[in-house]
Amino acid sequence: MKAWTWRPSSDVAPKVPGMFPATLCIAFAIQIGTVTPQQVVNGYAAEAAAAYERSCASASTLLAAVHELCRVPTQENLAAARTAWCRARTDYGMTEVYRYGDGPIDARRGGVETFLNAWPVDEAYIEPERADARTGIIADRVHYPLLARAVLREHNQRGGETNVCTGWHAIEFMLWGRDTSEAGPGCRPVSDFVDGTPNADRRREFLLEITTLLSEDLVKVSDAWKPGADNHRSRFVANQPRALRSMFIGPALLASYEMAGERLTVALETRDQEEETSCFSDTTDADFKADLGGIERVLRGTNGQPGLIDLVRTRHAAQADALAAALDNALGAVQAMPHPFDAAVRAGDESTLRKAMVAAQQALERLGTQVSASAKALDIELPTEPRG
Repeated sequence: MKAWTWRPSSDVAPKVPGMFPATLCIAFAIQIGTVTPQQVVNGYAAEAAAAYERSCASASTLLAAVHELCRVPTQENLAAARTAWCRARTDYGMTEVYRYGDGPIDARRGGVETFLNAWPVDEAYIEPERADARTGIIADRVHYPLLARAVLREHNQRGGETNVCTGWHAIEFMLWGRDTSEAGPGCRPVSDFVDGTPNADRRREFLLEITTLLSEDLVKVSDAWKPGADNHRSRFVANQPRALRSMFIGPALLASYEMAGERLTVALETRDQEEETSCFSDTTDADFKADLGGIERVLRGTNGQPGLIDLVRTRHAAQADALAAALDNALGAVQAMPHPFDAAVRAGDESTLRKAMVAAQQALERLGTQVSASAKALDIELPTEPRG
């Protein structure tokens, strides 16, 4: 259960000294010549489409692996499903940079992010620890006679934000089980899915339904970014000012509010394993690397297309350099994050493990600050936390 919510230390984006007057900015941009806002917007849209397409493909592979596990529950098939989850989770992590900007993933109407990625998970809501318990969605056949996708979507976070029964972390719990060790992940036995074990049929059905739901939700988001259709992408590229603001909001809030704050500061403060995002599989460090990889793609561009750093450079070279340096610093600090996450956050204040975690937290917060400063250099104001 989350005890509190972290907020950035300042509600005001830092001011950027030495900004050029508007007329000089225009002349300077023309002189630089090659990078235009529309180029950056178009490149971002193309990469968003490619990233969600990759995520859909790996989620489809995960679904196939889960089908095979449920058809033939063996240790080999359980290991294959876990491997597929890790690969699919990494691909999804690369898309998290597209959050917060009123895109299809978290739009007020039709957004699916809470069905995909809600955490932390109260495991007892799905399945209590006691083998003979008759509560929880899996064991309670009276209150949950059907495990259909529509039913599970209706019950996701019903009665509390930790009452999670859909998405990555519900699937993760079903594949790994509770993590009761600081040395490794959960170790759910494959016998949990084998007929003869109480509720094995319900576990298989529940796992199949929530994995199918995840795959369907990702397809929905991916379709919204496909080219050549009347969808979110077509409206996004047609509204350049709004698009640019969304492009800055994603990396700014993901780096500072979400990664540095909700996922690191809270865990460091509380030393609570429940504040670890991928706690059942012990892959939280991989989550951070994938998220930051997505941020890097937006800031630096991909496939020869310019990114936000290139656009900032047309107006304020020093700020572009500061943003690039902050990104490099964050990449190094996150790469150095220790594994497993839960052991590191519980380590002593002067330990090497904890210092590495604090360094990552500080580097990510600085990166978020520099993204906000870079937006300011383009006369774009950003929020300091997600709306709602």
